[in-house]
Amino acid sequence: MTIKFDDSWIEAHYHIAEKKNGLTILKSRHPDRWKEIKFVLSNFRLLYSEVASSGGGKSKVTQRLEKLFKKKGWRGVEVEHSSVIRIGKNFNKKNKVVYKRIKGTSETHELDLFKKQVGIEIEWNNKHQFFSRDLELFSYLYEVEAIEVGVIITRHHDLEHLFKRLGVSTVNDKSKGKPIADKYGETTTQTDKLEKLLKTNRFTCPLVVIGITEDIFTYW
Repeated sequence: MTIKFDDSWIEAHYHIAEKKNGLTILKSRHPDRWKEIKFVLSNFRLLYSEVASSGGGKSKVTQRLEKLFKKKGWRGVEVEHSSVIRIGKNFNKKNKVVYKRIKGTSETHELDLFKKQVGIEIEWNNKHQFFSRDLELFSYLYEVEAIEVGVIITRHHDLEHLFKRLGVSTVNDKSKGKPIADKYGETTTQTDKLEKLLKTNRFTCPLVVIGITEDIFTYW
Protein backbone atom coordinates (compact mmCIF):
# COMPACT_ATOMS: atom_id res chain seq x y z
CA MET A 1 0.00 0.00 0.00
CA THR A 2 1.34 3.44 -0.91
CA ILE A 3 1.43 5.71 2.14
CA LYS A 4 0.39 9.29 1.45
CA PHE A 5 1.16 12.07 3.90
CA ASP A 6 -0.08 15.13 2.00
CA ASP A 7 -2.92 17.21 3.39
CA SER A 8 -4.98 16.93 0.21
CA TRP A 9 -5.19 13.12 0.50
CA ILE A 10 -6.28 13.38 4.14
CA GLU A 11 -8.92 16.00 3.34
CA ALA A 12 -10.22 13.91 0.43
CA HIS A 13 -10.64 10.75 2.50
CA TYR A 14 -11.65 12.12 5.91
CA HIS A 15 -14.04 14.76 7.16
CA ILE A 16 -11.84 17.48 8.69
CA ALA A 17 -13.23 20.45 10.62
CA GLU A 18 -11.85 22.91 13.15
CA LYS A 19 -13.19 25.12 15.92
CA LYS A 20 -11.36 28.05 17.45
CA ASN A 21 -8.62 27.69 14.80
CA GLY A 22 -7.69 24.24 16.06
CA LEU A 23 -6.27 22.93 12.78
CA THR A 24 -4.34 26.13 12.15
CA ILE A 25 -2.77 25.90 15.61
CA LEU A 26 -2.00 22.20 15.18
CA LYS A 27 -0.25 22.73 11.84
CA SER A 28 1.68 25.87 12.82
CA ARG A 29 2.62 25.20 16.46
CA HIS A 30 2.76 21.39 16.43
CA PRO A 31 3.73 20.34 12.89
CA ASP A 32 5.32 17.09 14.09
CA ARG A 33 2.10 16.07 15.85
CA TRP A 34 0.11 16.88 12.70
CA LYS A 35 2.54 14.78 10.65
CA GLU A 36 2.04 11.87 13.05
CA ILE A 37 -1.73 12.21 12.85
CA LYS A 38 -1.49 12.15 9.06
CA PHE A 39 0.68 9.03 9.27
CA VAL A 40 -2.02 7.27 11.29
CA LEU A 41 -4.87 8.39 9.05
CA SER A 42 -2.95 7.40 5.91
CA ASN A 43 -2.29 3.90 7.25
CA PHE A 44 -5.72 3.28 8.74
CA ARG A 45 -8.54 1.51 6.90
CA LEU A 46 -12.07 0.82 8.07
CA LEU A 47 -12.42 -2.96 7.84
CA TYR A 48 -15.66 -4.83 7.17
CA SER A 49 -14.76 -7.48 9.76
CA GLU A 50 -14.58 -4.83 12.48
CA VAL A 51 -17.60 -2.83 11.37
CA ALA A 52 -19.80 -5.93 11.29
CA SER A 53 -18.51 -7.80 14.35
CA SER A 54 -20.30 -7.86 17.69
CA GLY A 55 -19.71 -5.03 20.15
CA GLY A 56 -18.72 -4.95 23.80
CA GLY A 57 -15.75 -3.23 25.41
CA LYS A 58 -13.33 -1.05 23.48
CA SER A 59 -13.98 -1.45 19.75
CA LYS A 60 -11.41 -2.98 17.43
CA VAL A 61 -11.51 0.23 15.38
CA THR A 62 -10.41 2.24 18.41
CA GLN A 63 -7.78 -0.33 19.37
CA ARG A 64 -6.16 -0.25 15.92
CA LEU A 65 -6.10 3.54 15.84
CA GLU A 66 -4.50 3.65 19.28
CA LYS A 67 -1.91 1.07 18.22
CA LEU A 68 -0.89 3.20 15.24
CA PHE A 69 -0.58 6.32 17.41
CA LYS A 70 1.47 4.48 20.02
CA LYS A 71 3.97 3.54 17.32
CA LYS A 72 4.65 7.28 17.14
CA GLY A 73 5.06 7.73 20.88
CA TRP A 74 1.53 8.74 21.86
CA ARG A 75 0.24 7.34 25.15
CA GLY A 76 -3.02 6.97 26.96
CA VAL A 77 -2.97 8.94 30.23
CA GLU A 78 -5.05 9.71 33.29
CA VAL A 79 -5.79 13.28 34.32
CA GLU A 80 -6.34 13.94 38.02
CA HIS A 81 -7.98 17.22 38.97
CA SER A 82 -7.81 18.09 42.67
CA SER A 83 -9.05 21.28 44.29
CA VAL A 84 -7.79 22.95 47.46
CA ILE A 85 -9.83 25.49 49.41
CA ARG A 86 -7.84 28.14 51.26
CA ILE A 87 -9.26 30.31 54.02
CA GLY A 88 -7.37 33.51 54.77
CA LYS A 89 -6.92 37.08 53.56
CA ASN A 90 -4.80 39.26 51.29
CA PHE A 91 -4.30 36.41 48.79
CA ASN A 92 -3.05 38.72 46.05
CA LYS A 93 -0.69 40.67 48.28
CA LYS A 94 2.74 40.12 49.81
CA ASN A 95 1.26 39.93 53.32
CA LYS A 96 -0.96 36.98 52.40
CA VAL A 97 -2.24 35.00 55.36
CA VAL A 98 -3.65 31.47 55.11
CA TYR A 99 -5.55 30.29 58.16
CA LYS A 100 -6.66 26.94 56.86
CA ARG A 101 -6.32 24.68 53.83
CA ILE A 102 -9.06 22.21 53.01
CA LYS A 103 -8.63 19.52 50.39
CA GLY A 104 -11.62 19.60 48.07
CA THR A 105 -12.90 17.14 45.52
CA SER A 106 -10.63 15.04 43.35
CA GLU A 107 -11.61 13.71 39.93
CA THR A 108 -9.76 11.41 37.55
CA HIS A 109 -10.42 11.22 33.82
CA GLU A 110 -8.85 9.12 31.10
CA LEU A 111 -7.45 10.73 27.96
CA ASP A 112 -7.11 8.30 25.07
CA LEU A 113 -3.90 9.75 23.65
CA PHE A 114 -1.52 12.53 24.65
CA LYS A 115 1.77 13.87 23.35
CA LYS A 116 3.44 17.25 23.86
CA GLN A 117 0.45 19.57 24.38
CA VAL A 118 -1.93 17.76 22.03
CA GLY A 119 -4.73 15.51 23.28
CA ILE A 120 -6.79 13.02 21.27
CA GLU A 121 -10.09 11.31 22.07
CA ILE A 122 -11.43 8.49 19.87
CA GLU A 123 -15.21 8.07 19.91
CA TRP A 124 -16.16 5.35 17.43
CA ASN A 125 -19.47 4.09 18.79
CA ASN A 126 -20.08 5.40 22.30
CA LYS A 127 -23.08 7.22 23.73
CA HIS A 128 -23.05 10.77 22.37
CA GLN A 129 -22.81 12.18 25.92
CA PHE A 130 -19.13 11.21 25.81
CA PHE A 131 -18.57 14.26 23.59
CA SER A 132 -19.54 16.58 26.46
CA ARG A 133 -17.01 14.87 28.71
CA ASP A 134 -14.31 15.20 26.02
CA LEU A 135 -14.94 18.93 25.56
CA GLU A 136 -14.94 19.51 29.31
CA LEU A 137 -11.64 17.68 29.73
CA PHE A 138 -10.02 19.45 26.78
CA SER A 139 -11.16 22.84 28.11
CA TYR A 140 -9.74 22.13 31.57
CA LEU A 141 -6.40 20.97 30.15
CA TYR A 142 -6.28 24.01 27.87
CA GLU A 143 -6.99 26.44 30.70
CA VAL A 144 -4.16 25.01 32.83
CA GLU A 145 -1.89 25.08 29.73
CA ALA A 146 -1.42 21.31 29.59
CA ILE A 147 -2.59 21.19 25.96
CA GLU A 148 -2.90 23.75 23.17
CA VAL A 149 -5.30 21.80 20.96
CA GLY A 150 -7.66 18.85 21.28
CA VAL A 151 -8.56 16.33 18.56
CA ILE A 152 -11.70 14.19 18.41
CA ILE A 153 -11.74 11.25 15.98
CA THR A 154 -15.22 9.86 15.40
CA ARG A 155 -17.27 8.34 12.61
CA HIS A 156 -18.84 10.54 9.96
CA HIS A 157 -22.63 10.44 10.08
CA ASP A 158 -22.85 9.44 6.40
CA LEU A 159 -21.49 6.01 7.35
CA GLU A 160 -25.04 5.08 8.35
CA HIS A 161 -25.84 4.75 4.63
CA LEU A 162 -22.94 2.31 4.21
CA PHE A 163 -24.05 0.26 7.20
CA LYS A 164 -27.56 -0.05 5.78
CA ARG A 165 -26.24 -1.13 2.37
CA LEU A 166 -24.08 -3.80 3.97
CA GLY A 167 -27.19 -5.55 5.28
CA VAL A 168 -26.66 -8.36 7.78
CA SER A 169 -23.31 -9.39 9.23
CA THR A 170 -21.46 -12.38 7.80
CA VAL A 171 -18.79 -12.29 10.51
CA ASN A 172 -18.60 -15.59 12.35
CA ASP A 173 -19.53 -14.38 15.85
CA LYS A 174 -22.74 -13.56 17.73
CA SER A 175 -23.43 -10.70 15.30
CA LYS A 176 -23.82 -13.09 12.34
CA GLY A 177 -27.17 -12.65 10.56
CA LYS A 178 -27.99 -9.40 12.38
CA PRO A 179 -28.35 -6.02 10.61
CA ILE A 180 -25.07 -4.15 10.84
CA ALA A 181 -26.82 -0.78 11.03
CA ASP A 182 -28.50 -1.80 14.29
CA LYS A 183 -25.14 -1.52 16.05
CA TYR A 184 -24.87 2.16 15.23
CA GLY A 185 -27.81 4.04 16.71
CA GLU A 186 -28.72 7.68 16.18
CA THR A 187 -27.76 8.51 19.77
CA THR A 188 -24.18 7.28 19.43
CA THR A 189 -21.04 9.28 18.69
CA GLN A 190 -20.84 10.68 15.15
CA THR A 191 -19.99 14.00 13.54
CA ASP A 192 -23.50 15.45 13.35
CA LYS A 193 -24.03 14.91 17.10
CA LEU A 194 -20.72 16.61 17.81
CA GLU A 195 -21.46 19.55 15.51
CA LYS A 196 -24.79 20.18 17.26
CA LEU A 197 -23.08 20.11 20.64
CA LEU A 198 -20.35 22.49 19.53
CA LYS A 199 -22.99 25.11 18.71
CA THR A 200 -24.19 25.20 22.32
CA ASN A 201 -21.24 24.05 24.45
CA ARG A 202 -19.06 26.80 25.92
CA PHE A 203 -15.80 24.94 25.42
CA THR A 204 -12.59 26.97 25.37
CA CYS A 205 -10.04 24.65 23.77
CA PRO A 206 -9.09 24.88 20.08
CA LEU A 207 -10.44 21.73 18.46
CA VAL A 208 -9.93 19.53 15.41
CA VAL A 209 -12.71 17.13 14.39
CA ILE A 210 -11.77 14.13 12.23
CA GLY A 211 -14.61 12.09 10.78
CA ILE A 212 -13.99 8.55 9.50
CA THR A 213 -15.74 8.19 6.13
CA GLU A 214 -16.67 5.50 3.63
CA ASP A 215 -13.69 6.54 1.50
CA ILE A 216 -11.36 4.42 3.63
CA PHE A 217 -13.70 1.43 3.96
CA THR A 218 -12.53 -1.94 2.65
CA TYR A 219 -13.79 -5.50 2.78
CA TRP A 220 -10.26 -6.78 3.37
